Amino acid sequence: MHVGHVGASCRRAFTLIELLVVIAIVALLIGILLPALGEARKAAALTKCLANTRSMGMSLTHYANENKDWYPLFLMNSAQRTAWRTSKILTSQNSYGGVAGLFSLWQVGDAEDENGVVTGTDRYGYRGASGPSGDPSSAIYTGSSPPVSTPLMSGYLDGYGALLCPSDREDRYYGKTLTATNYSSAAAVVPKMPNSERDVVSYNISYMYIAGFKTYESVILNPAPLWGDDTNGPDYSTNSFYKSESNHIPARAQPGFYGKVDNHSDRGGNWVFTDGHADLIQGRIEEIFFETGDSTNAQSINTIDRTRSQRVQTID
Repeated sequence: MHVGHVGASCRRAFTLIELLVVIAIVALLIGILLPALGEARKAAALTKCLANTRSMGMSLTHYANENKDWYPLFLMNSAQRTAWRTSKILTSQNSYGGVAGLFSLWQVGDAEDENGVVTGTDRYGYRGASGPSGDPSSAIYTGSSPPVSTPLMSGYLDGYGALLCPSDREDRYYGKTLTATNYSSAAAVVPKMPNSERDVVSYNISYMYIAGFKTYESVILNPAPLWGDDTNGPDYSTNSFYKSESNHIPARAQPGFYGKVDNHSDRGGNWVFTDGHADLIQGRIEEIFFETGDSTNAQSINTIDRTRSQRVQTID
């Protein structure tokens, strides 16, 4: 007897209908699982971003603890200091390439290759070199006397990984000097993880910083917002969060809110506060942080002192 041959003859192939049923089941499972996987990826990115903001909050607080409780402030001349103290207006914080100035005085980004050759995209940030071009070791904060050649946050950050949100797919290059008039024509740029001080430039940073706070202030009821997700629009200075109806791009966001092209779409933004806690903030962010008048919004920094927001400046 040839039992093996008998067994082989008993095998049956799948019919076409059975194959179609299997394919339909697989397609159904994919249709069910893919959205869930997409949401899981978004949730993971949101969690990683929240960890980034919390880490930066710790670094900023470490800086403040060593600098008379003040979070980082860029150099101001005598006129700017007088305006801040007497007129209660903070200016000049965007003079060093925006928030990138905290970490780099030689902001090249993708404007040059590794040999220092311009690649055709003039996307430099602030470059405060006083010596030969291409020598970041000679970079200083312009106007500093004696020269200050160390970025404010140098030594307070372990690498630059926390500067990029994993959900950030688009940023805007506003030029070397940020103004309220050049955002509408700003070029879209794909952010890249900064690996060195040269890579640190405004469009490679996914976050914004509100300069002008101390670790504790009696006129602010609740911990103040310090560092959080940026936006693809005029999110600096007095135009922070598309504050004005005329100073925003409808396709990107409504005034005061995060938009579809921002790090976490219009869901909101992660923020760390002066007490170290971090959270996803939703809604009309500009009002939550800076609402004035007889408001019951305890989160606003203007609840007690209506002019407090004039003595801070948002930089991106």
